Amino acid sequence: MSKVSLVRVENYNNIEEKITEAIDLLGGINNFVKKDAKVFIKLNLIGPFGKDTGITTRPDVLESVIKLVKTQTDDITIGDNPAAKDVSFVLKKNGCFDLIEKYNLKLIDGKDEVIINNPHPHIYSNFEVSRDYIECDTLINLPKIKCHTLTYMTCAEKNFFGLIYGLKKASWHSKATNPLEFGEALNDLYGAFLHAMKDKIILNIADGVIGLDGDGPSTGGTPKAAKAIIASTDAVSVDTIACKLVKLDLNRIFVTNIAKERGYGEGDNIELLGNSLDDFDDVKFDGPRDTLSSIGLRIIRHKFIRNFILEHPKIDHNKCIKCGECAKICPAKTMKIEKGKFPHLRSTDCIRCWCCAEVCPQNAISKTKRPLIGKIFL
Repeated sequence: MSKVSLVRVENYNNIEEKITEAIDLLGGINNFVKKDAKVFIKLNLIGPFGKDTGITTRPDVLESVIKLVKTQTDDITIGDNPAAKDVSFVLKKNGCFDLIEKYNLKLIDGKDEVIINNPHPHIYSNFEVSRDYIECDTLINLPKIKCHTLTYMTCAEKNFFGLIYGLKKASWHSKATNPLEFGEALNDLYGAFLHAMKDKIILNIADGVIGLDGDGPSTGGTPKAAKAIIASTDAVSVDTIACKLVKLDLNRIFVTNIAKERGYGEGDNIELLGNSLDDFDDVKFDGPRDTLSSIGLRIIRHKFIRNFILEHPKIDHNKCIKCGECAKICPAKTMKIEKGKFPHLRSTDCIRCWCCAEVCPQNAISKTKRPLIGKIFL
């Protein structure tokens, strides 16, 4: 049975007190961080977005965790592997960078990589990941509760996709070109990470005080209050509680469901500490638009069928600033941009990974309408 703490938080004014409460319900910070331990704090730094967007880890949340950890150790490294920007640039944009000097922290060197192995993979067994994630005594994972155009919802487990450095993440979308295969690949990665960390401690602290609804996980989503901090050593259970909390469909969180099937977390056997889910009757997310059922996910495995029944990215020229981030990250190299011109998409080769929308700083990329045949089949 997994223990999960759930604490209602109305706003960020008393976030330090509420995060401490969530950790105390699990036994206190000394239960997870030993004296003079080496700690890595894994942020959610999808891109250079402000603290109030609901997209990235907030500086007040990070600072609250740092203060707790520093009661036990000063050996703290922080960071993430943003897809398209340098980590320092992203930290400056969301307000976290100043904490590095204030608390004498180390910043991740994402380019220094090590290979981890999943001894029981379904598709992929080996992954190159940033060394700082693995060579620590305790890893503290700080995800946001967000809806996600590709995976329906993203929280604790999906945040570990950031183990992979920069644009290398995009290559995994090319290897796993449909959502279910991508879900299997993510779980192969998560299984490799759990194996590498089997003698170490992982603590997940999910921030949903303000989460992200709609077509997240980036600027396509809408900030929305989930009014919660969720904490546990089990990422799968955190994600299950987060899904129930915002009243999304448990059957559609396929990444989490694959993890449950593999035994990477409990999910269904949870001891909930603190608040109950009944204390969040006023919280509800609508979820991303035009999401797929489990049957729909199986239907779209083939490229030919995807092109007939699925929507594809469209670019709003009134919002686009021609920065080229969408073309840079596109795994299938089907989004192109020429100097001084707007990006253009070869839609027949699009794999619908939505990386382009994820990194767009202007919310200039959205979905076309789903074709009529797609509405009928899906």
